[in-house]
Amino acid sequence: MSYYKLTVISQACGRLSQMKRDIKKGKNPKSPFVQKPYLVSCYGFKVNGMLLSFPVRNREFANILLNEHTVKILSDQSVTPRSFTMTPQSISISIAKDVEPIQTESAIGVDRNLRNITFGNGKEIIQVNTSEMLKIKENYSHVKSTCTRNDHRIRKKVYGKLGKRQTDRIKQRIHRMSKSLVNYAKKNKAAIIFEDLNGIRKLYQRGNGQGNRYRRKLNSWSHYELERQVSYKAAWDGVPFYKEDPRRTSTLCPICGGGLQGDRQRHRDLWCGICKRWYDRDVVAAMNIACKGLHRFCNPQGDAGEAMRGNLNPAILRVDVSKLVTDWSDACIVQVS
Repeated sequence: MSYYKLTVISQACGRLSQMKRDIKKGKNPKSPFVQKPYLVSCYGFKVNGMLLSFPVRNREFANILLNEHTVKILSDQSVTPRSFTMTPQSISISIAKDVEPIQTESAIGVDRNLRNITFGNGKEIIQVNTSEMLKIKENYSHVKSTCTRNDHRIRKKVYGKLGKRQTDRIKQRIHRMSKSLVNYAKKNKAAIIFEDLNGIRKLYQRGNGQGNRYRRKLNSWSHYELERQVSYKAAWDGVPFYKEDPRRTSTLCPICGGGLQGDRQRHRDLWCGICKRWYDRDVVAAMNIACKGLHRFCNPQGDAGEAMRGNLNPAILRVDVSKLVTDWSDACIVQVS
C-alpha cells in the first residue's frame, strides 16, 4: 500500500542522513543496510480492545493480539497511539501524551560511577550499589573465554546469545534504578541534573598506558544507558532533565567552596581543611552537580519588582528578584544496596 512506501522512504532517508553526519565528523561509515526485515507505519492502523488491526491489502486487515500490559497502557485516555514497528519476533507501539511540566522547587544531582550511583542534594543523599552489574559482566566475559571452538560461526552465535543475556540483565537493573530516581524527583518536585560525560571513552583508548583488563572494564561501563532511560522517563512524567559540566565537581567542598585534598589510604574520601571534616567524593560530586544545576537551569521563583523612577534608592535602579536558596549545611546519607 502507498503509505507503507512513504515510511520506507523515511527510514532510508534517516539512515542516509546519519551516514552524512558521521562523514562530517571525520568517520568512515559503511553503506547503510538492514539486516532483519521490519515494518514501520503510522497510517491506517487501529487498536480495537486487545487487537491491533492494520491493512495489508485493499479492505483486508490483519489482527494481532496484544498482551495485558500493552492493553493496560493503551487504555489510558491521555495516551494516543502514533505508530507501530513490527519485526518477525516482536511488535512495539509508539504512544504520545500531553505532559505538563512540574514546578521545580529544588534540584537532584546524579553522580555515576563504576560501582555505585549517587544522587540527591544537600538535604538527602542516596547511594545505590551497582557492583552486582560489574560482577555480571565479569562472569559473562569469563564464560565467553571458555568457548574454544575453532569455528568463528559457532563462536559468533554463542557470543551473541551470551551478550543478549548480559544486556537484558543489565538493562533490567538500570530500569529499576531509573524508575526509582524519576519517582523520587517527581515526589520532591525537583529537576534531575546529570553530568555531561560526552567523550569519556577517549580516556580509555589503546595506547593510554592502561592495562587491557582495566580498559575493558571501563569501556563496558553502562553510564549512558542510565542517562537515556532517565531522560525519557522524566520527559514522560514532566520532570525537568538537564546536563551539567562535571568539571571540579569532585574537588570543591559543597559547604564552604574550598579545595578538597585526597589521601592515599582513604581512596574515596576527601579532606576539607576549612570545615575540618572528611567527605565521600561521590557525595561531594552529587551535591556540587545539584548546586550548579540549581543556579543555572532552575528559574527564579516569585514576582519581580519593577524598577521605577520613584525608587527609594535612586542611586542604583535595579530589579529585585527572589531566588531559590538551598541550605547545604545538613546532609543525610542513605545507603541502598
